[in-house]
Amino acid sequence: MTVKETKTKEYVIISNQETLDEYCKSYFKKYPKRKKKPIDRPTHPSVNTWFVMQRPQMNGLKQAWKDYTIWLVEKYGFTNLRIEKCEVTYKIFMPTKRRTDCDNYTPKFTNDGLTEAGMIVDDDYSHCNPLIIQLGYDKENPRMEIHIKETK
Repeated sequence: MTVKETKTKEYVIISNQETLDEYCKSYFKKYPKRKKKPIDRPTHPSVNTWFVMQRPQMNGLKQAWKDYTIWLVEKYGFTNLRIEKCEVTYKIFMPTKRRTDCDNYTPKFTNDGLTEAGMIVDDDYSHCNPLIIQLGYDKENPRMEIHIKETK
């Protein structure tokens, strides 16, 4: 659990291959007949990936990411914090240096999971503002860091 104590509280959730493997282990324990991983990488899917999907397929991906995010929030012990106002920064570290657009990584599914888990009250602009998306490169440890800082 990572909480930075300053004037305002900042909560950090990290989704990397280690946490994803741990989630998949618990997922297959819950659903032993299923064979396919619900999520294939620890970073939120690009708009280019999910926007072109058929509606049922996109809804399945959205639900898988919401479930994973709820699990992450529970793992970090942040369930039902009910943060009223916050700024959320997503730091996404890609495994390659390939040119990537920040706006393609809008974290829609993850924000829905943060709300569903009760960590934040809602992901609308009056509760979650600003929303910042940063991309970087880390070949050894591609990951997504979610930094939630309480604001007044």
